[in-house]
Amino acid sequence: MSELVLRNARLVFPHRGVVEGEVGISDGRIDAVGKEVGPGDRVLDVKGAFVGPGIVDPHTHVGIYRPAGEDAQTETASAARGGVTTVVTYWRVGEPYTPGLLPYSEGLPRFLSAVEGRMGCDYAVNLGMLTRAHLAEVPSLVREKGITTLKYFAHYEGRADIGRDLDAGYFHRLASEVARLLPEVPAVRLSVHSEDAGIVREATEEERARGGKDLEAYRRSRPELAEAVSIRRLGEVALATGAPVYLPHVSSELGYRRAEEYVRQGASLLIETSLHYLLLTTDTPAGIRAKVNPAVRRPSDVEALWEGLARGRIRCVGSDHASNRLADKEELWTAKPAFPGTGLLLPLLFEEGVLRRKVLTPEALWGILSENNARAHGMFPRKGCLVPGADADLVVFSRQPEAVRVTAERVGSFADYTPYEGRELHYLPTRVFLRGRETFDGESFTGAGTGEFLHRPLALPGTPGR
Repeated sequence: MSELVLRNARLVFPHRGVVEGEVGISDGRIDAVGKEVGPGDRVLDVKGAFVGPGIVDPHTHVGIYRPAGEDAQTETASAARGGVTTVVTYWRVGEPYTPGLLPYSEGLPRFLSAVEGRMGCDYAVNLGMLTRAHLAEVPSLVREKGITTLKYFAHYEGRADIGRDLDAGYFHRLASEVARLLPEVPAVRLSVHSEDAGIVREATEEERARGGKDLEAYRRSRPELAEAVSIRRLGEVALATGAPVYLPHVSSELGYRRAEEYVRQGASLLIETSLHYLLLTTDTPAGIRAKVNPAVRRPSDVEALWEGLARGRIRCVGSDHASNRLADKEELWTAKPAFPGTGLLLPLLFEEGVLRRKVLTPEALWGILSENNARAHGMFPRKGCLVPGADADLVVFSRQPEAVRVTAERVGSFADYTPYEGRELHYLPTRVFLRGRETFDGESFTGAGTGEFLHRPLALPGTPGR
């Protein structure tokens, strides 16, 4: 008998379908899924709501603009309100994170200590590789520390503070190191922020000299060409080395098409876009509140990215979530890039992709946000699926009696604004479970500090691995 049974559910099996049924939970795991799973110590009637695996946000930034421990508390609470049960947070050494470019043998424990007992979601870490010394740490980070995603920052190349070691040679060495680890740790993957640093530098100087003050000027300062040129380089290196590459936050049609070319040539390349590139353009009423790197683009780019998502060419979507305040967004060139989004991944993409555009089904959307994101980051099948033995990370997603409008208060981030202000939502999470424990009841978040660090790759109980 299960400890808890969710009854009268529309079970969402990622990529497979939606079936009326029940799911049983015991000891933090799913222990039964089917039409009838038997009695439970506790039975919860979800009244026909969708019940799917918790959302995996593959791209967040805990601690980028404020102390990591504080950020962990507020931003994972925001995530859980939106049905997110696992986050991958990108982190690196150097300002503003640490004083100096520390080795990760020192920097990683600092970060994990700062967020321990404060995360409201399970979490993994994607580490940025910045120095020659970091290259030597790659094998131990992957084999011993459970870090299966490592990041290269193409747009930092040439920066005296954090990019002095970064260039094409460094990138090739890092990709080669990742490729060497593949036979031992098949989940290892290199992620690359793809914007050519030189093109961005020159374009930014030109736009600032022109006196540009809006998002269109910012788009021109980080042009689509910069993304495409950087993707072409990473594509050639991926083909030459065999390194698997995760391409985060693809923002433009040009960048997406270039990435597709390398996939067709045989590169192991997974394309991710972000929520904002599917919903925002340079003419958004949010103005510079929607400043982000890479920049938001034009309507034609939005349409191309939706096409890629609907066709399964773009495999993953993340939020690129970061918390800052309106006071940080007062002038274009000094405004802090990025904004909150993690708690809106599921509600907004369901609204836009399933209800309005009708290019995704619920199982396709869960396939992207849950299964694909988990697979890409060494978490599947512990995360991202409805099977016995998987973590009982579940979101109950219910139709609302009337449309609910997005507000900063509803998002629940430290940020006091949202660029999605006023958008209507017809479905929202009404219950969220993390490893069988209810962390959100539709009104209140009760999961503070319940998140655990994920030593990847993960495996189901009784199978090889952790």
